[in-house]
Amino acid sequence: MSAQTQMLISGLQQTWPMPSAPRPITILGAGGIVRDGHLPAYRKMGLPVAGVFDLNIDVARTLAADFDVPVVHETLDAALAACGTEGVFDLALPPAAILSTVERLPQRSVALIQKPLGPEGATARRIVDVLDARSITAATNFQLRFTPSMLAIRDAARKGLLGDIVDVEVRLAVYMPWELWSFIPHLDAVEIPLHSIHYLDWIRSLIGEPASIYAKAVKHPRYPKQADARSSIILDYGDRVRCALSLNHTYNYGPEHIEATIRVEGTKGAAHLTVGYLIDYVRPVPERLEIITEGGSWTNLPLQGERVPDAFGFVMANLQRYVAGEDPTLDTDVHDSVRTMALVDAALQSSRIGGVVPEVV
Repeated sequence: MSAQTQMLISGLQQTWPMPSAPRPITILGAGGIVRDGHLPAYRKMGLPVAGVFDLNIDVARTLAADFDVPVVHETLDAALAACGTEGVFDLALPPAAILSTVERLPQRSVALIQKPLGPEGATARRIVDVLDARSITAATNFQLRFTPSMLAIRDAARKGLLGDIVDVEVRLAVYMPWELWSFIPHLDAVEIPLHSIHYLDWIRSLIGEPASIYAKAVKHPRYPKQADARSSIILDYGDRVRCALSLNHTYNYGPEHIEATIRVEGTKGAAHLTVGYLIDYVRPVPERLEIITEGGSWTNLPLQGERVPDAFGFVMANLQRYVAGEDPTLDTDVHDSVRTMALVDAALQSSRIGGVVPEVV
């Protein structure tokens, strides 16, 4: 590997700059994702949190006390008035509550909306229509794009270090404790809209729009009341790219033979990521990113952060910088997110339709 290539690899983007004049954040919703992801990220990166609202005010008060949030709003109207158009709304709400909430956001305000963007694609389009009608600038919290490892992979592709991408593969054989979330048994679909949606969104950002999608989501006896727990997905990019996802969240014979890897292969190089936070969901380990370029050898790229909490801060930073004119592009603009939601809908439809039945001649 040449010194120039080595310098390019070591200099790959892994972080996102913070806004020069951060706007105060008002959080709507005080669930686990806020405690584990949003607030640790904002604290780490110096992004100010002005207040929080939740229907369960006791939960909101406990959260505020733990993270020194100065105000707990007793009503949604109070939170909306306090944030107004000068701050940023952080909607960490269930998908079914997003539409009714954005309908009440102030005109010309700014919002970050937790994924998925509504329960399905049709509602996502309605949400975007409401946001547009109210002149609201909004992004979706598809934070996988902003994980340091994923920023590095995309930067490597952008700089030509990988050549033409010809293969993308996500492979999981891990144990996901689905039982931790009481709402999951009530859902019509689980794995694709809650987990694989992140990969589908990231893949779109890396190699563009697929022509079609094939998918099959299946149950597991351990979760008889759960709609599904595992998926197999193929994205159709014609004959130029093989893109496959094998997603088994119920492997429980570890730690031997656990797998949590993402591989991107190009004509001039490849990237291999070990997704540490999925190897043990309760006790995550660091990610490991390796990159090889033409004529070189595999190089371990030291990572400057993790998906939690760093990516949560970076997606908020991009939104704030875009509104301030410091970033030219809003990476997870809701108008782009509608395409990810449509891809999820298509995957679920494919799963219901099933495959081609072979004819015995």
